[in-house]
Amino acid sequence: MSVIRFDDPLPSLVAAFDRDEGSGRALLTEVLRHVASVARPYPDAWFALGRKHAEAIADLGARVYTTCARTPKGRFPFSGRTPFRAYALESFDGRAIRYHSFYAKLSITRELLRADYAHNLSSDPRLVWRADLYGAIGDHLRLVAERIAGAPPRWRLEGISAIRYEATLVELLRGSPERDVPTLVDRALRLGGPRTQSQLCRVLEAVIGAPAGPEAAEETHSEDLLSRGAVRAAVLAGWSALASEDRALLRAIIGGESYDEVCARLPQYAHRVAVTRALERIGEHFVARLAGELGAPEASRPPPKALLELVLDVLDSIGEGA
Repeated sequence: MSVIRFDDPLPSLVAAFDRDEGSGRALLTEVLRHVASVARPYPDAWFALGRKHAEAIADLGARVYTTCARTPKGRFPFSGRTPFRAYALESFDGRAIRYHSFYAKLSITRELLRADYAHNLSSDPRLVWRADLYGAIGDHLRLVAERIAGAPPRWRLEGISAIRYEATLVELLRGSPERDVPTLVDRALRLGGPRTQSQLCRVLEAVIGAPAGPEAAEETHSEDLLSRGAVRAAVLAGWSALASEDRALLRAIIGGESYDEVCARLPQYAHRVAVTRALERIGEHFVARLAGELGAPEASRPPPKALLELVLDVLDSIGEGA
């Protein structure tokens, strides 16, 4: 019986990116897929602005990609090179790339998760409370419950237990006089069936009630993150689709070069009018992508100049102007 062998895409994608940054779209897609896998078991406190949702995971994936593409790392195995550059020069296989980029304790992905976690705990006392609750639930589960394999794993108690929706389970537990974590966890598993640690954390938080916090500010920040994640993804995709001379022009503009300096350094732009026309064309390229991502009616969209300024801000913040 023959064995079907699937080629690992990562080494070739990284090598192609190292030769030509414009080929990075497929690599970005692969990075986002692995980051989402790593992020699956982590609770809210580990993500930007303290909420785990699709946009926060996409934002994390975009930052992993730009870190690997733009940020030199001094530690092994990077030796002062960007991760993607090191992988290409050292001919890393796919397993090694995944290990150092996503899955190792010192991977780029977990490094960014730890940084977000530390920032969140220092800025929002509710996240400290939620992290403590999550840890207490985990400690009790390991003592009394059976782990059901999966990603993430679920936990159950011996014997027959009912299966109930989360909202119904919360209402049942609110009628209980006990408010200690072990008792609530036991009752949740018996009344509601197997649950993941994150699901139990949500249920107990709804029953016990988190400490008061800046709700209005959190809602505003969450909206900002939704926009930032969509914009960042659209800008990265647009950047990858640009020709190399267009990327060189944007790098020059982001770096503060004047039109005259651009004309003197980049021979394809013979005069200032050529620079202006090129920027207008590039601006239309990004505006079309951003308008689609933002999903706003045309009448309510920001003007093209404002959208292009937004593109330049994002490119500057993620290091594409370097």
